[in-house]
Amino acid sequence: MKDIKLKDGDIELDYVTGTDEIVQSGTLILSTRRGESDLVPELGMDRSSLLGKNFSKELAVSDVYEALEQDERFTNVTASASANYQDRSAKINLTATVSGGKQVEMEVGYA
Repeated sequence: MKDIKLKDGDIELDYVTGTDEIVQSGTLILSTRRGESDLVPELGMDRSSLLGKNFSKELAVSDVYEALEQDERFTNVTASASANYQDRSAKINLTATVSGGKQVEMEVGYA
């Protein structure tokens, strides 16, 4: 599969393939609020457990698992969530097995 390469959210005129494309797909899913895209409203992640006063590590991790089910190439996902209350941000760290049996690590931040 091929996709346009994104760098810091901007299109980079290069293609990303293989494991890098799978990681980019997962990052895009986790970085998009569910319902944000008019074209694909089911794309993304429910981020209500990550942001605001009701931060819950358990719910955030559950939301990550649910969101990554949108891409069947992710299996054996292990995630952790942390919050920085001073700058009102959250971070998800995860490892997963992707197509081909390769293990990848990802980090996605939310502010």
